[in-house]
Amino acid sequence: MNVRLALARNTAWYGLVTGVGLVSGLAMSVILARGLGPALMGDLSYVTWAERTLTAVATLGYTFATVRYTAEAFAHDDVGHGWAVVRLFMRRQLVTTALVTLAAAALVIGLAPPQLKGPLLIVVATLLPITIENIYTHALQGAQRYDITARTSTIKMALQLAVAGLAVAYGAHLTTLLAGLGLTLIVSCLIQRRRARDIYGSGTDATPAPMTPDLRAYLLPLSIVAVLDTIVWDRSEVFFLGLYASSEAIAFYSLAFGLSTRIMIIPGIAVGALLPAFSALHGRGDPEDLGRLYRTVLRGVALVGTPLAALVAALAPALVGGLYGDAYLPAAPMVGVLAAVALISALRQVAWAALRGVGDRRCALMATTVAAVVNVGLAAVLIPRWTTAGAVAANTAGQLTATVWAFAGMARTHHIRFPTADLAKTAAIGLLAWLVTSVLVGDAHDLLRLALAAGAGLAVFLVACVPTGLLGAREWSLLTTSTRRLLAMRASGATTPS
Repeated sequence: MNVRLALARNTAWYGLVTGVGLVSGLAMSVILARGLGPALMGDLSYVTWAERTLTAVATLGYTFATVRYTAEAFAHDDVGHGWAVVRLFMRRQLVTTALVTLAAAALVIGLAPPQLKGPLLIVVATLLPITIENIYTHALQGAQRYDITARTSTIKMALQLAVAGLAVAYGAHLTTLLAGLGLTLIVSCLIQRRRARDIYGSGTDATPAPMTPDLRAYLLPLSIVAVLDTIVWDRSEVFFLGLYASSEAIAFYSLAFGLSTRIMIIPGIAVGALLPAFSALHGRGDPEDLGRLYRTVLRGVALVGTPLAALVAALAPALVGGLYGDAYLPAAPMVGVLAAVALISALRQVAWAALRGVGDRRCALMATTVAAVVNVGLAAVLIPRWTTAGAVAANTAGQLTATVWAFAGMARTHHIRFPTADLAKTAAIGLLAWLVTSVLVGDAHDLLRLALAAGAGLAVFLVACVPTGLLGAREWSLLTTSTRRLLAMRASGATTPS
């Protein structure tokens, strides 16, 4: 297996499905926000946060471990061992999900507000198909088959968009909406199961792999990191907003958070296929190539994400008002800050993938533990007084803590340096692009003025990147080489029909 060729192919497929997800996710958020209104949208945001948190607790580190060990098995052409690993983690996943489901159902029945009991019970019921599908999806990623996961994700997103549209059109209750979305999860789970068994074919008779001391030592800290990372990144502030703020405030914060993170999905395309690539390079004992790939992706994420964050911050009032309506304009001031935080998170995901790929068991654990304490502590102190502003401050502090710690760990422990100079220049040029866009757009909301301002800001960024050495022959060569390899692979039939 050519790791770089597989990475280019997987990134292309991941980019395709990410683009589809960006469009469908944005369309769904607009449909739901306009159809439900701020109060109901706040309730839905709270339930969605609960679903993601419960999923993280149920999933632990099984999915990431599945990618790492199946990727190593495929790197050594041992499909049987790869499927044995899948079966091992699937069995553990089923037990963990059952325990979390029972505990969560009891908490919902005993403590949830009456209007949220039904929606939350639907969320608890969907944990099983979500976690099972995650194991199969990550098994396919470990096999370097992102083309299959991309197709299944596209089908699921199309079904969910249709369900959301019908629910709003017919005035369905949140419980009915979430039940319809749950059916789409069952469909996608069945599809992924079939495709995973097709790919692993000859190895599906393998008995489950044993839980060796190495697996256990890798899985335990990874599980803690996965849960804490969800607390730091996935809007844990919503819990405190639910205690001290209105449903509308939850809707405004969640909308700003969602809009900024959707934009950063684009640079995140480069990160999506990294874990199996890093795992394969580590399994082959190639630290120099791993370090080069790490620095290249960091520079690429920054070059794509920085102008996006700058433009979104400058155009936030017009974007929020135009997409969601004037009722959601209080979310606009938060979008710019959260877009910058989302870029920081996208950069950190590169370090996260590298740490997981090399089997690091300490750095990520310490980073997320400290960051979670900072995030939750500040949220508990700031949100009662400043509500959404306090939530933004708490999330920003947690993100910065985790990111700096992760980069320092890669440099100090694994001797893979951080491209400080390149990223500092990128940030400075991004500020210049934001300033130009902000001045040109003013208070305008017409599309022509917005397009001209955004184009000018992007042009300033690209032009300034050339003399500073951020864009040059190296980047152009990387783009043309990757494209040529993908086309050659396509022509030779290297991608297995599915």
